[in-house]
Amino acid sequence: MDMKSTAVSYLDPVLMDSRQLEQAQEVRIPDGMPDADRILGVWGQPILRGKEWRGDTVGFNGGVMLWILYCPEGNDTPEILDAWMPFQTKWGIPEDSPEGKLNLTMGIRFLDARTISPRKLMVRGGLSVCAQALVPGETNVLYPQDIPEDVYVLRRSFPLKLYAQAGEKAFALEDTLSSSGEDMSDWKICSAAVRPYVNEQKVVGNKIAFRGAAELTVLFAAEDGMLESKSFVFPFSQFAELDKSFGNDAEADILLCVTNLELEEDPEGLKQMKLGLTAQYAVTDLTMVDTAADAYSNLRQVKPTVDRLELNSILDKHWESLTGRTDLPEDVLSSIQTSLWSDVPVYDRDSGGTLAAQGTVQILYKEDSGMEGKTFHWEGSKPMKAGESTQVRITGFLPGQPQLEPGSGGMGIGGEVRCQITAFGSEGIPMVTDLELGEIREPSPDRPSLVLCRPGGKSLWELAKENGSAVDAIRSANALEDEPEANQMLLIPIE
Repeated sequence: MDMKSTAVSYLDPVLMDSRQLEQAQEVRIPDGMPDADRILGVWGQPILRGKEWRGDTVGFNGGVMLWILYCPEGNDTPEILDAWMPFQTKWGIPEDSPEGKLNLTMGIRFLDARTISPRKLMVRGGLSVCAQALVPGETNVLYPQDIPEDVYVLRRSFPLKLYAQAGEKAFALEDTLSSSGEDMSDWKICSAAVRPYVNEQKVVGNKIAFRGAAELTVLFAAEDGMLESKSFVFPFSQFAELDKSFGNDAEADILLCVTNLELEEDPEGLKQMKLGLTAQYAVTDLTMVDTAADAYSNLRQVKPTVDRLELNSILDKHWESLTGRTDLPEDVLSSIQTSLWSDVPVYDRDSGGTLAAQGTVQILYKEDSGMEGKTFHWEGSKPMKAGESTQVRITGFLPGQPQLEPGSGGMGIGGEVRCQITAFGSEGIPMVTDLELGEIREPSPDRPSLVLCRPGGKSLWELAKENGSAVDAIRSANALEDEPEANQMLLIPIE
């Protein structure tokens, strides 16, 4: 029989992977700055410089802006040294893949520094990168045409949530840092970190509208050398143009990366921020796929060829929060600044279904002898169940701002890491790809006109095919609206 071919276009996720990168480098103290005695802390901000797509590989380049706080020899007034730590990596993708879109999230895993000499430091850093590569794909769905009246076809409709479009929107934020009327003109910026997030997004026709904020945490040094941490929130509202219009079933995922961070001081001492952000988006939409899953006839032999249509359909997509707590030494009663850095969370199916993450907490605090900085291990986990045939992928993550909190055993630091979970279905869709029809034969005169039986869990289609009947005939004879119950007695009219 002739088969009609209908093309289904989508974006295929050929890469969903994470990398834990490490780097070490020497940093020399510039002339004019005092010798280093001990390190108080290291802070950083991941920066995305660019992405590349070359044949069978994709990758990125960027790095971490570093701020190293140290105490000079013979002086308790801290000094701040800035540096740049480059990072880059590549992933392999299937050969001959068409060029698509690469979406990334980046986060610091750990930072530490030590003195090699009074004029030289060794800095180590780790970067977590979560990557998703989407390429254009197309699948042909076949359906038989000009079907004879005696041939019954089992038509199945499958609603599939597929990636439909991806891209990115770059934008910038510029503002002045101010804090409740305080005079910050004499304060010196020691470090900064940005946590951008989206709290609302919606696909409207051919646009994505999204809102969020950039939370900037800055460590300042006052004129007397005392350190103080302050946070500033800069809201934003943006939209991105799409190539086509979508309906109400379309949803957008947005992942943010920082591409530039500048903190400057104007002649009046006002602190100015310039922040570059890239919103990477992936739009999913509901596509109805209609197939012929089976066929038979009561008057002739019918031999259907049934294959399985394989598509990466999204079953579920949501954000999960992992929380954990790290106990602190007894001498830590308050903090100047805390930071939480994390690996990309992982899903472990073998442990019964667990989502877990681990990372580092850094705290700068006061003690009797002055300031001290320490790092501690952090981890968080929670149970999460998924079916055996379900593919679970982490498609984005966002560490939160840790908080100092009391407990029965003393002070501790509570931290949270949010991650986006995307679950894909791995079962194929049955599809008749060829239909061979025999010659029409006369029915046997000995066949009964009616059969009485119990379904035993079989569907109406199976009962009709086995007994030489039709689904509509069984439904009409038994006044059925849905599938029958397993123990229900049915009349099966024989055609």
